[in-house]
Amino acid sequence: MTLGVPDAMSRALDEAIIGRREGLFDFLARGSHLPGPRANDALAEAFALACRAHGGRADSVVLAMARLSADEAPGATPLEFLPVCGVLALGARAASDEAARWRLVVEIHSHADDLRYRVRDAVVDALGRVGGASGDILVGETAKWMDGYFHAAAVLRAIGREPWLPRIHGAAGAVSRLADAFELARAAPRAAARYPGRKALVEALGRAPIAVALRFGAPVFDLFVQWTASEDPELRDVISAISSDKRLNSRFATDLERVRSALKATRAPPRNPDHDVGPTRDRSGARRRGGR
Repeated sequence: MTLGVPDAMSRALDEAIIGRREGLFDFLARGSHLPGPRANDALAEAFALACRAHGGRADSVVLAMARLSADEAPGATPLEFLPVCGVLALGARAASDEAARWRLVVEIHSHADDLRYRVRDAVVDALGRVGGASGDILVGETAKWMDGYFHAAAVLRAIGREPWLPRIHGAAGAVSRLADAFELARAAPRAAARYPGRKALVEALGRAPIAVALRFGAPVFDLFVQWTASEDPELRDVISAISSDKRLNSRFATDLERVRSALKATRAPPRNPDHDVGPTRDRSGARRRGGR
């Protein structure tokens, strides 16, 4: 009889735990669906659950997979699936084993700025799974993540969705992580605007705060009003987009009006208001062409 995926997975994992990892790695790579637009999420989840069932016995295999470098497991190849599975298994183990949780969370942290976006996405999923088990405690622990662009972006992406957000009971911690992330983006040097990490952080700032605001209401809108003091055009655009979100408007119209009013009040005046006559036709190109 042909073995099903769970049985084949368990058998390959058992072999890997005693040192024969080639079979497991080949099994996962062949089933990865990579290269392709989407990895085999069902297979990755099955691996994570198998590792959770094996407990600490599987940790050496999981760590070896998660730590495969971009040279050893290049992006957009079947081998990339191995570190993805490793990171997801770290999350499953950390969520289920409280004694090992924070050691494994430290390991997850080390992969948040991986060069491969699928690995970074796996970090978000792993962190969210741990948050689903530990709620507010992980909110406090991730204060240590808020000094790196990709790391802070991972926290925002994970905190703004299930399974973590419903398990957060205190608004203060979630608001603090949002504030940390905004300050990191605001204080970034001008050259950092081109960094992929800062771009990821700004993108996360445009999404996660909406979900947190829907969960906690007024304290989050108070934070948005504070954010309007920023002169950074990109971050002001983020606040403006949040203030136009239809989901928020249906429940928090008064709070959103506070945010919009603060944005208007903090808008920078024209550089030369006495000479600001609005847009004019630019004929300089025509003059240059005529002078050649």
